[in-house]
Amino acid sequence: MEEYRLNPLDFSFSLLSDEKGGCKECIYNKDEIKSIEFKNGYVKVYEIKDRVQPSKYELTGQFFKKSNSHGYEEIIVENNKHSPNLRNYSAEDIENLLLIISNRLEEIKKYEIGDNFSITRYVDGHDYWDFVVLPIPRHITEKCYVCESIKNIGNREVFRTSNISGYIPFSPNTNEILKIAPLKHTSLDKLDNVVAFDLSNLLMKIIKNIKRELTISIIQSGNEHFEVSLLAGNVDPVEALGIKRINYSPEETAKKLREEIDYGK
Repeated sequence: MEEYRLNPLDFSFSLLSDEKGGCKECIYNKDEIKSIEFKNGYVKVYEIKDRVQPSKYELTGQFFKKSNSHGYEEIIVENNKHSPNLRNYSAEDIENLLLIISNRLEEIKKYEIGDNFSITRYVDGHDYWDFVVLPIPRHITEKCYVCESIKNIGNREVFRTSNISGYIPFSPNTNEILKIAPLKHTSLDKLDNVVAFDLSNLLMKIIKNIKRELTISIIQSGNEHFEVSLLAGNVDPVEALGIKRINYSPEETAKKLREEIDYGK
């Protein structure tokens, strides 16, 4: 079971989780909820249940509030074997996968689960996309921060077509290599073949030429302008949203300390 906590100082979120890691396709591949044609087989979608729960602690003081964190997670699997096939795919294969993910988001959005999502794919791992949708954190600003970032790229741009830009963000995360975003304000569920073509070709060049462990992360907030981040290493979708993963309970930690400390001495 996982639980989100709000930090009252900077209003960031942490995820309390006892997750041990491992391949989610191997753990959760019981019964697919959807099958989609891809190449000579099918992409299979598996729902990951009971992963995200609301906080059981009602913190109603001036700086606290309940973390209403019901969310949703599924994995989108295009191969049931452990092999880094993404490096062997063509740009057309990646384009088709992006369109499958776009159509899947369109189906999910009607349930109004949340406005923020992250889809990650570890290039050198098992062949699945980890798809998380959350109502938190809700980044909605007066102006779209992706549009503003593109307008103010300066000399940080690496690549541009008539449809997309690849650039180094002004304030990158520690493991962030590159961001790619549509020049036109575009929600991922409205992705068309033209943008998908440019995006897949750029991703193919990066995957083929950057010889290091990579995670592809597709992120969209409440402003509904998606962006793709290339991250170093194996990064899960929760961390890609900027949420810290904590593997202990503060309440249990306090209990253990109380038992260890003898106030009578």
